[in-house]
Amino acid sequence: MNNSMRWRTVAAAWVAVWGSLSLAKAQPLLTLDEALSIARQANPALQRVWLVAEQAENNAAPGAAGLLPQLSLSMGWNGSVANTRQQFLTNPEPVIRKGAQTRQLNSGVQFRWTVFDGLGQWARYERLLATSEQVASAAKETQATLLADVAVAYYNLVRLEQQRAVLEATVAISEERLRIAEMRYSLGAASRLEVSRAQVDLNADRAALLRHEVLLAQQRAAFNEMLGRDPETPFRTIDTIVVDETLTLEALQEAVRRQNPSLQRAQAALTVAAHTQRELAAQRWPQVDLVAGYGYTNLNSESGFMQQSRTHNFNYGFSLTFNLFDGFNRKRQIENARLSYQAAQLQMQETTQALQTALTQQYAAYRHYLALVQLEQENLEAARLNVEVALEQFRLGTITSVELREVQQALLQAEERLVSARYEAKAAEIRLRQLAGAF
Repeated sequence: MNNSMRWRTVAAAWVAVWGSLSLAKAQPLLTLDEALSIARQANPALQRVWLVAEQAENNAAPGAAGLLPQLSLSMGWNGSVANTRQQFLTNPEPVIRKGAQTRQLNSGVQFRWTVFDGLGQWARYERLLATSEQVASAAKETQATLLADVAVAYYNLVRLEQQRAVLEATVAISEERLRIAEMRYSLGAASRLEVSRAQVDLNADRAALLRHEVLLAQQRAAFNEMLGRDPETPFRTIDTIVVDETLTLEALQEAVRRQNPSLQRAQAALTVAAHTQRELAAQRWPQVDLVAGYGYTNLNSESGFMQQSRTHNFNYGFSLTFNLFDGFNRKRQIENARLSYQAAQLQMQETTQALQTALTQQYAAYRHYLALVQLEQENLEAARLNVEVALEQFRLGTITSVELREVQQALLQAEERLVSARYEAKAAEIRLRQLAGAF
């Protein structure tokens, strides 16, 4: 095969691709790490779940569990105006007061501290801490899912960009085929039907490229939405998909046990159920409160037997409360708490088994996709060589336009299969890292 003709064929196939890449490079590059950082900070759904986690953390306080004493201040002032007529036994003349004012000031400080309730306060405090951890684990799980989806969507855009390059190269090859057909027709070596077929196939390739552009634009807008920013924000992705081939099942299993957020949430739910049992069991014990108070009263009256009175008083003591019978409600609540604990144990077991199954399945897919990438690379090299040979044979007239189209379609399919295999392998790697709690 003539080297100059082969070089011209390859150059024609890739000139449109390089033109497209040059146009894309005019847009700002968005790396995966930058995309993940933007999603963490700007995605509304993720921000919302972290606000819920922050509320649960605020609720996990000693005061909310009743461990701290309560101190209250009360104060009041009231007055009255009255017309009175009073007749005393010692004085025959009545005492008449018009517009007599009475003013009274009351103030007091009350202190109350529950010093014993069967350790129910401590159980409640530990339950609140476990609840906070449970909500935080749920937020981490939501974040891990979102960030994994962002990573998969990012590499899907890389895949779509590569497929667009493949389609552009296919258009370039079809244009070269049309040029050769027209040249052969002008020399009388080919029929008009061969030119028409080349033109129809070229139009079909251009239509496929246009449809792909629509899909790519839609996916870019959806990706911007995942990041919580304007759908029309311009950006470009990296142009290669590099798959980490070093992941091992043993290391992933250990990472899942240590840091998978779903497993952590199930463990926290089990802890909450255990502390709820302790909290309810504490109600069998009496509650002892220490109480103390200080009061001040100032009374001024222009009528009646007492003109002025001031009172200062300090009181202290303790109170004991014991619920003798509540219609068996406490017994019912304790039994329900025991059932909830058993359900949480089963949920923990179910979550562990589900994660193990998902990890095994995803790792098997990951290894198979790596093997598929290697196979498709070999197929692509053979398909490219077939196209070069077929183009030369078409120039010489030894094969028909239909046969050349079949070879061209085989190249297109081989390139698309390789791109898809790399993307699927990368997606499997991302899902494995998600299970391992790496996001």
